Amino acid sequence: MAGGPQQQMQDQQQGYGPPPKSGSNAGLFVGIGVGVVVLILIIVAVVASGGPTPQDVQMEKQKQAADERKERAEKLAEETRKENEAIQKPIDASLEQATAVFAALQNEDAATLEALFDWNLYAEYNKSLVNENADHLNSPLVAQGEWEKDSSGKYTGKFMGQAAHTPDSLKQRVMGYIKEFMFGAEGLEWERAKTEHEDGGFTLTIGGTKYLGKKVFITYKGAGKSKTFSLGAPKGSDQVRLLHYHDGSSIKNLQTTEAKNPKGTAGQGDPRNPDRDPRNPDRDPEDPDNPPEDPDASLPEIAKTGSMPNEPALVNAVKDLERGDSLNQARVRAVKAEPSKPEKKAAMGAMIDLLIDAQASNDRTMKLRVSSALWDIWNPFVPSNLWSKSDMVYELDNFGTQSSLDTPVRRWLDIYNNYPLD
Repeated sequence: MAGGPQQQMQDQQQGYGPPPKSGSNAGLFVGIGVGVVVLILIIVAVVASGGPTPQDVQMEKQKQAADERKERAEKLAEETRKENEAIQKPIDASLEQATAVFAALQNEDAATLEALFDWNLYAEYNKSLVNENADHLNSPLVAQGEWEKDSSGKYTGKFMGQAAHTPDSLKQRVMGYIKEFMFGAEGLEWERAKTEHEDGGFTLTIGGTKYLGKKVFITYKGAGKSKTFSLGAPKGSDQVRLLHYHDGSSIKNLQTTEAKNPKGTAGQGDPRNPDRDPRNPDRDPEDPDNPPEDPDASLPEIAKTGSMPNEPALVNAVKDLERGDSLNQARVRAVKAEPSKPEKKAAMGAMIDLLIDAQASNDRTMKLRVSSALWDIWNPFVPSNLWSKSDMVYELDNFGTQSSLDTPVRRWLDIYNNYPLD
């Protein structure tokens, strides 16, 4: 049987009251959180499946551009490094070879110096100079030609070139010049600082090829302008050669040996009164009762001087003659430039002693060589109205004959005895 009246009343009250309270809301919040996470994951998945964002694309482009710039910079740096190495290689090699050029000059080593030149390239370069400017034909070291003379037959001092030297004629001309004017020169010096300086570098284009290198600057006592030897090679090569030689004094120097007009008066003769006798200056040249004194009447007898200089340049000149070599212009200049008169007189005496020996043995070549050297150096001390060159030098005529008299030797002894020391 159902419950009593009290129970039925409670059931009725519960049916009409508020719903019963649950125990907690935690379950609801957990469910909502899980749903949000799932939603985010779904959005991320959707976005991911749809490609990168614009920001990602921009960042990727910037990275690629930076990488490309870096790669180009590295490539350019490498190319620049290789280019600089290629340029520096012939320059460094030229500096190293410069020592060999100077050593060959110091040692008068013509064979080594000649081998250092590339005569074909040198000649080709000279030809290009002439093609650009015909004035280069006026240089004997560039062109083949002859010295100009005026209507009276005197040299004008101008060289008239017809065409640039061939390699063979260039070699003969340039080496002959160097041997004559540089070998044995006093105070020969390599101006190394000028060579090593930036201005010592050069570029030459020969036959379409650019050559880079260094100029070797050489000077010596009385040289005038510096002499330059241009050492170079193509870019990237260390096989350097001498490509060019320049001497700003070459025309003047060659004039003195090839185109010098004879002097009208010289030495102790009086140019204002050529008839004046320096041995008897008070004599009236018009007085028939007082004829001029025979300049050979009082010449000293043959006797060696026993002299020998101490200065190396003068000793070398004497030794050259003693070995049978002729004096080149460098040796002649070295003796003439010696400031000590006693030293110069000693050199003259030593050469006269060589001439005495040559005369005694009738060595015609030595007689010509030594007497010519004496004349080249000391002709200003020979009275021009007493003796000429033919009176002082044992010349050979067209038939190869030569004077056998000792008179030229005695004349030189007379000059020696009267040589001023003050």
